[in-house]
This record gives sequence, C-alpha cells and structure tokens, in this order.
Amino acid sequence: MTNDQSDLKSIVSRFTDEQVSTPVFVANVLREAIISGTLPPHSLVRQDTAADAMGVSKIPVREALRTLEGENLISFERNRGARVLPGSIREMIEIFELRKVIEPHLLQLSIPNLTNEDLTNAQNLITREAQSKNQKELGELNRQFHEIILSGAKETIGYKFQSILFTTSERYLRLSLKEPSSQTRSNAEHQQLITACIARDSNRAKELLVKHLESAQSVIHEKLKQDKSVDP
Repeated sequence: MTNDQSDLKSIVSRFTDEQVSTPVFVANVLREAIISGTLPPHSLVRQDTAADAMGVSKIPVREALRTLEGENLISFERNRGARVLPGSIREMIEIFELRKVIEPHLLQLSIPNLTNEDLTNAQNLITREAQSKNQKELGELNRQFHEIILSGAKETIGYKFQSILFTTSERYLRLSLKEPSSQTRSNAEHQQLITACIARDSNRAKELLVKHLESAQSVIHEKLKQDKSVDP
C-alpha cells in the first residue's frame, strides 16, 4: 500500500457510515483530505490511487473531482489530471466579504421560521462544541450550527449561494479552530447568536453574526500571512 492510499484510507473510515451516493462519499473523503492537508497544495490527485483507497471505480472519483473543481479546491491540468489548488488570502477575503452580506440577510428571513426544536438543536451543538477537542468534529459542529440558524431561509436562492460559500471557506475555517482561544471565542459568539435567535431579535442577531464572521476572518488572515504555502 502506498503512503497516499494509507493516508486516504484513514480518512475513509470516518465517512463509511454516511448514507450518501458513491460520488458524494468520494467527494467528502477527498474534500476532507484537502482541508486537513493530507492532500497538500499543488499535489496531484491520482484517480486510480483514490479509487483503490476507497474501494470504488474511477467513475465516481471523476464525478467527485468535478464537484471539488466547482468548489475551487482542485483544477484539471491537460495530460496530468487534477491538482490541489493552494488557498489564497485574496480568495479568503472575498469569501468572507460575501458571507457578511448574504448570511445576515438570510438570518433575518430565517429567524421567524425557526422552530423550538431548531433552537434546541442549535443549543445542543454549542454544548458539544465546548466539549470537543477534535478539529474535524469542531468543523462539522460549526457547519451544522450555521446551517440550523439559517435553515428557516432554506428555500431561497441566497441559501444555495451561502452553502457553496461555506463549503469553500471550510479549508480556511479549520485554521481558526486550531487555537484553543479561537475555539473559546467562537463558542461564546455562537451562544450570543442563539440567545438573540431565541429572543427573535433579528437586528441583534444580524449584528452578532457580522461580528462573528469578522473575528473569524481576522484570525484566519493572520494565520495565512504566516503560511508560506498560501498565495497572496
């Protein structure tokens, strides 16, 4: 077994229980490999190696790579295949500037439609966040929290755009969750957000969400400036 196969297999085991189609399963594994650095920037994603590591044919691997291309995680090179794109400060800033416009708008639409069950589930995620030390789990809990508080606007066009932006931002968000102080800050900001949502205070919630995104952007920006593998 090659090192690439071994590294991918260690990630595959985390996703085997998910009830999704094969291309989605493959995309989830490869996305995590890129976000976690298992597949580092500029590395080639070999379809045969990926297929062998996940026990699938090359067809779902090709479909998954097209999905990741749409998320700006990989690019296809003529006669060479797929290559992992490096992150960039410019891309990160653009993503967060767009999120600061779209998500507060969606939150205002969402809050009146959130059920008590939604709010309870969001509060439970915050509790789990405070207890977790695992970066992948923290990233997933963070995603679920944002999905819940915006779920009341799920039928809007903006929600679809937000989902794409969030997925693209995950490789950067993982950086902000590496520091315990950043985890603590994020968890406290989530608590403030859900308190405003429970009170159905849309204006307060929008203000808190913008501040939450700004603080994450600031932490990530400082991390990226220190990372030599990241483009300006």
